[in-house]
Amino acid sequence: MPAGNPLQSVQRVARILYAVAGVEDGRTLNQIAEAVGAKPNTVYKFIRTLEAEHFLVRRKHPIRFSLGHALTELKTLDDGRHLLSVAGKVMVRTQAQMPDGNFNLLEYEHPHTYQRLCVQSRRPGVLIRRREYHVEPYIKASSLLFLAYAHPDEVQDYFRAHNFDRLGKPLWHSRERLEDFLAKVRRLGFSQPDFPDDSWDGYWFRVAVPIFSPGGDVLAAMGGFLPAEEPLRSRKLMTRLCREAAAEITGKL
Repeated sequence: MPAGNPLQSVQRVARILYAVAGVEDGRTLNQIAEAVGAKPNTVYKFIRTLEAEHFLVRRKHPIRFSLGHALTELKTLDDGRHLLSVAGKVMVRTQAQMPDGNFNLLEYEHPHTYQRLCVQSRRPGVLIRRREYHVEPYIKASSLLFLAYAHPDEVQDYFRAHNFDRLGKPLWHSRERLEDFLAKVRRLGFSQPDFPDDSWDGYWFRVAVPIFSPGGDVLAAMGGFLPAEEPLRSRKLMTRLCREAAAEITGKL
């Protein structure tokens, strides 16, 4: 390919995305092929790759394609680049004060929670950027924190997206118990579930603290976790470090 000429394959990917963007019900393979001026078989190979990377999502009955979550995440990450820059530096410094702790930055994209950054005890000082790292509802401290501070209409959407009877009741037994916990989160200013998380190997103590925007809205959360068998003083230290980190990040936004 002559130097300076654009890659046709990349151009075709861009045209496919533009062909799908803004179409409420998505487009069929033939409609996309016609829009980009290519054969359906050729376009389908590109579509499969874009699906695998979550830039396109497939809808059925009939089969159509719409833009996927990866594009939304790219925009969110770019819009929040100042937050990510500030938080990353604070997290590395915070973890240096507790090398056996794990710290992460989380954001809420209604009605889901995503981990954006983390610093882990097994790789101290290394800031890890996450891609499409979805956090479970009802059990994670951060998901519960965002639910506690959500607007009433967002709360209803949350329960519709995450069925409580199936996902929450085995943990909380009743909505009343969950609501009591959410009220406690708002009262204390942080989320610290009183049952251990066993979604990884072993059991974990975890905490999440809100990071506020200049306007006073919950913008993100600083989370921390460590093995549940760690002594009380270690849990208290983690809670304090998360609160201090969240306050520092809030003050720099």
